[in-house]
Amino acid sequence: MSTETPPAGRAGSVDRAAIARRLEAIGRLDDEAIPIAETALMLSMLDHPSADLAACRDLLDELALAAETEARARGLKTGVDAADSDDAAGDRARLIADTLYGRFGFGGDEQTYDEDDNASLARVLIRRRGMPVALGILAMHLGEVLGWPVTGVNFPAHFLVRVDGAHDRVLVDPFHGGRIMETPDLRALLKQVSGETAELEAGHYRAVDRRAVLLRLQNNLKIRASGRGELERARDILARMLLIAPTDWALWYELGLMRARLGEQLGAVQALEVFAANTTAEEPRRRALTLVERLRAEIN
Repeated sequence: MSTETPPAGRAGSVDRAAIARRLEAIGRLDDEAIPIAETALMLSMLDHPSADLAACRDLLDELALAAETEARARGLKTGVDAADSDDAAGDRARLIADTLYGRFGFGGDEQTYDEDDNASLARVLIRRRGMPVALGILAMHLGEVLGWPVTGVNFPAHFLVRVDGAHDRVLVDPFHGGRIMETPDLRALLKQVSGETAELEAGHYRAVDRRAVLLRLQNNLKIRASGRGELERARDILARMLLIAPTDWALWYELGLMRARLGEQLGAVQALEVFAANTTAEEPRRRALTLVERLRAEIN
């Protein structure tokens, strides 16, 4: 399949088929090779094909240039030199926060948090407002450009970003100005979302891969669409998630169930058979094949 980048013309010039081909190509990449912000932008263009793609890319480039310039001014090493530096994680995190939230004015949208725009990177770039995972993707983008390990962390009920230094690491809250979360902050947040008996564990600090971050962003849109009864939109979001994660067999199962709910028997059978042929979970496989039999009977 073609791996060309969708046309970077002004509003109205984006080809949805080209975007889908680009996302399919990204789906074949190793996780560490996925361009996090570009992929999120491509996903968002499927919802906003008339958005100004070139302007969004220009802003991403501006963010990167500003961060690189500021890193040099602060004596922080970037690129290939970053691996040999003694730079502290906090210094790196503060530079990212000062660039993203200070200079460019991004921030968490607390007024209309549940709006789809907060999970669409094209709209986040235009509005300078978003939800934690969308803003976290921008922080990860800056880490990618600077050559710093900046990764997503699936902290319970609240997406955080981990910034690694030469000898340490910090967790930051992308929704609240990129502030560094100290241990008492993390403990308080955990107890707030998981109950007073919850305690911090090593897994709460563990980084997740780039696909998982991108899927989490899309999952927010899918959940909201399903909650509004927009099953066709939820189906389309599941299909686009599979473009970048074609071996996520649970998504194939979910897509099959969604297509079955919509009366799309043939599409449901196809998705469920992919799941059944690849999953190692015996009980879900049995349920999928049972549903396939029923759907085939309806088709015939």
